[in-house]
Amino acid sequence: MRIPKAFTVSSLAIFLLLSSGAFVSAQEEESFIRERVLSKRDAFLMSAVYPGLGQMTNGQRVKGVTFFLAETISLVYGINAHENYNTKNKIYERDIAAFNKIGPNGSGTYEEALVMYNDLKSQSDDLDNLHSIRNAALIAGGAVYLYNIFDALVFSPGQTTADNSNRVRVQSAVIDHTPGILLSKSF
Repeated sequence: MRIPKAFTVSSLAIFLLLSSGAFVSAQEEESFIRERVLSKRDAFLMSAVYPGLGQMTNGQRVKGVTFFLAETISLVYGINAHENYNTKNKIYERDIAAFNKIGPNGSGTYEEALVMYNDLKSQSDDLDNLHSIRNAALIAGGAVYLYNIFDALVFSPGQTTADNSNRVRVQSAVIDHTPGILLSKSF
């Protein structure tokens, strides 16, 4: 049994949201407020990784969660529409080939050809709608990402003291014999 990619992606997004919500609710409110604020550079770097991360680590939880959810939702809609478009396009191409075989052979009646033509027209309209949804979702995701970066650079509070311990580090790492990249942030 195959699970559609859109269902898998949306399930993963929901799991991540629920698990992060449980983590935040498990903490006391006072422990979530930080004594020092990240620099604009650090907020920019965290926001560049994924929208909302810079704002969340900067103490702007509502704004960060809003950016995170907006980006995740637009990506899920875009991926879902893309997968649906690909699936329906294969069916459409198969039906076009069957429709094209009716005419030269004279194997079908006019009524059958008309029904098939109307079905193809409906499929074409569905494909156009899915294409528009996919493009709108990807444009929305790009707009959220760009505004998130702009927000991290312009509206994030700056740090008053220079502290080298408050940095973002990118290192190579080997986890379970698999090479990868480790992104760490010290507070």
